Amino acid sequence: MQWLTRFTELVEDWSYLSRRDGWRATLPLIGQEAARLPYRRLRFAVPARSLLEPLPDLQPKIALEIRGFQPADLALVRQINRPSEAGLYQRRLARGHMGLIAFHDGQPAGYAWACPEIDPGLERAYWKLESGDVFCVDAYTAPAFRGYGIQTALTLARFRLFRDLGYQRAIAYIEVHNHPSLAVWNKFGSQIIGYIDFMRLGPWRRTHVSGLAS
Repeated sequence: MQWLTRFTELVEDWSYLSRRDGWRATLPLIGQEAARLPYRRLRFAVPARSLLEPLPDLQPKIALEIRGFQPADLALVRQINRPSEAGLYQRRLARGHMGLIAFHDGQPAGYAWACPEIDPGLERAYWKLESGDVFCVDAYTAPAFRGYGIQTALTLARFRLFRDLGYQRAIAYIEVHNHPSLAVWNKFGSQIIGYIDFMRLGPWRRTHVSGLAS
């Protein structure tokens, strides 16, 4: 069952984070995430951006090296994020999804993923992408590198990569209160084309997609 799997992942995450960051730093996070287990309600905006139009050359505030995500980078995800995320990206690699990872002076600064279809086993919501669409997902910046334009650089790199592969439009879904991520897509002139309402009550889940093909 998904809720039991998620609880198991969280326990592993909490144990790992307490060893890495200490219990004093981890306990507030545990309390916050444990409180969300019985009930969670989220609303996501769905931005889209044509890849056929010129892309602005937006540069980060620090020098970055961006390359394709490799299996060995799963250890870096555990280093800057948590074990459950590394497990997710291992499944993405197995499904042929493509990730990009950014480095500054050899240190992992962030990563982002994209794929040509929405996998209902990995995402909170499912709808059928239109022909020529690429789905952008799982953007993360290490805390020490936030505010330097890491995701702007990774988003531009994803757009260029999939434009060159022949895709015509990039699409994502972003929680409506995640203002930094929405701001990144706004920089590229994206438009909101739909919304997703997600609710979980214990093991029961409901997702409502509006404005998009089901």
